[in-house]
Amino acid sequence: MFVAVLFVSVVTGNVFAESSSKRVPEITKRSGFTKPYTIFDPCNLKKPGKRTVSCVQLRRKGYNISGDYLINPHGDFWVWCDMDTDGGGWTIIQRRSKDEEGEDKFEKSKEEYEKGFYGGLSSYWIGNENLHLLTNFPNNEQVLRIELTRQDGNNINVEYDQFKVGSKADEYELSIGKYKGPHGYDALKSYNGHKFFMGNSYYKPIYSGCYPHLSGGWWYNDCVHSNLNGRKLQSTDPKNKRGLGITWFKDGDTSSYDAIYDQVEMKIRDADFDFCTGKMATYSDI
Repeated sequence: MFVAVLFVSVVTGNVFAESSSKRVPEITKRSGFTKPYTIFDPCNLKKPGKRTVSCVQLRRKGYNISGDYLINPHGDFWVWCDMDTDGGGWTIIQRRSKDEEGEDKFEKSKEEYEKGFYGGLSSYWIGNENLHLLTNFPNNEQVLRIELTRQDGNNINVEYDQFKVGSKADEYELSIGKYKGPHGYDALKSYNGHKFFMGNSYYKPIYSGCYPHLSGGWWYNDCVHSNLNGRKLQSTDPKNKRGLGITWFKDGDTSSYDAIYDQVEMKIRDADFDFCTGKMATYSDI
């Protein structure tokens, strides 16, 4: 008779580490063949306090209809969960709805950007504190997907294989990974390591034809190649409004500054989503 014996090493260490902004759980990691994982909860189903903090948790629990769901990263917040795109489980962290009324709904205060806000109808910003928590749970790297629907019908979808937002003490510093998408549309590449600023308080000398017309909160740098929280303008006037309206620059194409966007969505999901949903392995195979 064949007998299999499984040896599991004991993991010790501090179960909680203090974040500069919120208490974030920390569990010692072990490296697997394709990904690091925790010995206790490899697919991060058990968040602290048994709270539902993201749409990927809901998807793994069997919810498969896109719509509004209540999550609780550190307080209740209604978000839109995309349960359709590439298997679902996407938490929409920012949404500019086609029906958003008025162009200045994202002209908010620093405090409002920290806590999150609704911009009318189904538009919203999930909040910098929520972003920090959602992207800093231990052993839980996030993928960022951005979908831009342009008025001229030229839609753009891009992804970054890692997305992380720092704490309040770090001024919500942005960290992004490798780009995946159409050539020339990597409009976040120069923002890695930048702090989150309010447009009305970010003034620096203008270099190389850059413009100081900024709107909303974003990870600004001197040349504004992207700003998805800008004004939702309905026409191309004024020209070359870099950063004033919703902006996503295409390398070498200054006309991309004048594009008008009907809808924008920023969404995140666990980087190991395929592994944990059985596309790479199933529990029955183990």
